[in-house]
Amino acid sequence: MYKENLVPLDEHQIFLQGPIVVLKWKNAKNWPVEYVSSNIEENLGYKREDFLLSRIKYADIIFGDDLLRVSNEVSNSSLSERNMFEQEYRIIKSNGEIIWVYDYTTIVRDEDGSITHFYVYILDITKHKRNEEVFRRTEKLNTVGELAAGIAHEIRNPLTSLKGFLHLIKNGELKEEYTDIMESELDRIEFILNEFLVLSKPHLTKYNKKDVHVLFKQILPLFKTQAAYKNIQLVTEFDSEELLINCNGNQLKQVFINFIKNAMEAMSSGGVIKIECKKEHNELCIRFIDEGSGISEENLKRLGEPFFTTKENGTGLGLMVSFKIIQEHGGTIQIKSQLGRGSTFEIKLPFG
Repeated sequence: MYKENLVPLDEHQIFLQGPIVVLKWKNAKNWPVEYVSSNIEENLGYKREDFLLSRIKYADIIFGDDLLRVSNEVSNSSLSERNMFEQEYRIIKSNGEIIWVYDYTTIVRDEDGSITHFYVYILDITKHKRNEEVFRRTEKLNTVGELAAGIAHEIRNPLTSLKGFLHLIKNGELKEEYTDIMESELDRIEFILNEFLVLSKPHLTKYNKKDVHVLFKQILPLFKTQAAYKNIQLVTEFDSEELLINCNGNQLKQVFINFIKNAMEAMSSGGVIKIECKKEHNELCIRFIDEGSGISEENLKRLGEPFFTTKENGTGLGLMVSFKIIQEHGGTIQIKSQLGRGSTFEIKLPFG
């Protein structure tokens, strides 16, 4: 059946629509046609007698690229115990026009189970196929839109940081620490753009041993100014020992930045954001605990969906990308929240 398309066809639609031609073949050498409906000339431009007298065979009007597939389907059905089969392919009308058809074939057998005849009902689904193609194009445009929104969302954070440090430099504050962070942020923009560019083709993410302490040391200074402005304290509780995990460092930093940024945006009245990073059993547990407005149970279930967000100008893509990155690292994300009391985002990653 035509079940995976935009507007699925079922048997009721098939027969209500009406076939453009009905044929009956005998199961014998050269597949002689015993019956052709009278509407074949009106719909396809061929004369009935040309088929009945074998001047034209049905295989002659099947589009060349589809002929082998159609023949194989008939052969496979003949060898099985099926009493019907269906397929889609193209045929050529007498004026050279190529149309898409839906072929619904029933198999007639004798008492021994041997095939005697095939009844073939042919429907024109060209319009349906065109609608399907329009749908595909629309989907592609939607994907492009999502891609553009994702790029804008993911590079906004480093661009904001770069603008802030440039402002400090213009006011005469030039420290080596600033230029190091700015260079790091430019590298991150380049990485993000490259990630989006390769979405259209398979690629392998490179993983290396990284110390999570170092990853946080590279990103926490980015929030120092904004945290002070919003009266937010960033408190860390890390295991003292090295916390080495096999990961893509840039991707994990992307996740950490998203979670810290989301926590800060939820704390309009200030407060404490505690970041815990500890080895528990055979897992590395990283928790982002805020004192923000919290998330309702209804919204909590939808977090991670593309374009679902509780922010006025958000896209939801940051959290969606974060879920995907952690999943690809073999980890999980759990979220707990209470309205008015804050939220905890917990990441668990394989350790070692």
